[in-house]
Amino acid sequence: MDKKNRDDSPSALLEKIIDKQSWNALVVITVLLSTLMMFVDGYDLQTIAFAAPSIMAEWNLSSAAFGLVFAAASLGMLVGGIVFGWIGDRHGRKLGSLIALVVCGLGSLSILLARDVYLLGLCRFLTGIGIGGLTPLLYALNQELVPQRFRATVIAVIMMGYMAGSASGGAVAAAFMPANGWEALFWIGGAFSLLLAGVGYVLLPESVAFLSQKAARKAEMATILRRIDPAIAPETIAYITTIPDARQSTASRGLSPLFAGRLSTITPLLWLGYVCSSAAVFFMISWLPTLALGAGVPKTEAAVGLSLFIVAGSIGGLVISAFIDRLGLSTIMFMPVVGCLLLVVLALPDLSASGYMIAVGICGFFVLGGHQGLNGAAGLLYPSTVRASGIGWALSIAKIGSIIGPLVGGILLGAGLPRLQLMMIVASPLPIFAASLFLLWMAKSREPRHPELTVSPSRGHSETT
Repeated sequence: MDKKNRDDSPSALLEKIIDKQSWNALVVITVLLSTLMMFVDGYDLQTIAFAAPSIMAEWNLSSAAFGLVFAAASLGMLVGGIVFGWIGDRHGRKLGSLIALVVCGLGSLSILLARDVYLLGLCRFLTGIGIGGLTPLLYALNQELVPQRFRATVIAVIMMGYMAGSASGGAVAAAFMPANGWEALFWIGGAFSLLLAGVGYVLLPESVAFLSQKAARKAEMATILRRIDPAIAPETIAYITTIPDARQSTASRGLSPLFAGRLSTITPLLWLGYVCSSAAVFFMISWLPTLALGAGVPKTEAAVGLSLFIVAGSIGGLVISAFIDRLGLSTIMFMPVVGCLLLVVLALPDLSASGYMIAVGICGFFVLGGHQGLNGAAGLLYPSTVRASGIGWALSIAKIGSIIGPLVGGILLGAGLPRLQLMMIVASPLPIFAASLFLLWMAKSREPRHPELTVSPSRGHSETT
């Protein structure tokens, strides 16, 4: 590159050092711990579903009364994403993640003390705050510590941990509930969360992008830089520490930084995409077994269909994230378009049971896979100063879609609409999702190469080799 146009600022050099690293010990530890944390996050979210029948029978509760408990967790996740996004941008991704894990663990353990549905709902609200808060912080931390060439892929990997944790509750319930009761599920979840918080305190690194903006923590940043590149020159570290201190953090100015400058376009488009994608995805997750039974699929296969949808979606998210890392945001745009067409295919009257299951798997790959791809791309749209807040707000706003999708789906199913009409309505948010992705890609493509970097006057320094 021409020296005249080259960015020689300390921020640009920091980004270059991060991008040059390979799968070193720092990256492996970060991704592994993040995956385990997301595993327990998913476990703590779904545990209540496996314990619900036993609790309702023991406490003589109706399904309608227990609905409060499920709703409380969703509300807590919405609050947690916003609150912990702010904490992560102001006090650090690592500290925020550890606090979220502790809140999650204490929320699970507090359920053991609840003896009525209202206290149980309050405990699930607390647990939901931790669950919702952990995700955006781990997204931000991983995207700021791993090289750009596999950032979206790493998000897909840690989300597979989340899905594995969500699915593990059934096996844990089968193994421990017969002898130990439903309380065992929450003992395990709470203890695992607190244990991981302790391990994370020792082993989890902080984001160097975050540390670079904190004058009091430049020594900590230097230590992590040496872990990234043991051969880094002292002059290089000294030059990077000249990045200005962000004393008036954008995290302290509420929501306004997410709508400043170019983000005034990116944030609403991202929120729109998340709401539309979540509405379609959570309709399918909530009502797919019912749809399959209505299509004549045997009961056993209908239950398997949901697992197939989720597994195929995890694979789809991993595949599309690898393309996002290599080719950018444009690669994800076709996923909801294809997914929309495939959802309508599920309404065809002549599909056999096996054909229906194949179609469900392909739908999962594109519909849920596209949603997972958005998770990987979201953090790439924000500068490090507001990345955790940006992701936290986006994931919280996405809860609107995750509530509307199942709710409207239940109304539509209850109305007895023809299957083709029903599936066309279900698929209708996906073209809007695709349009928002296209507009996001256009907005992103007009950005300068390093939109978030703070350019300082060039000083003599020695780059790593």
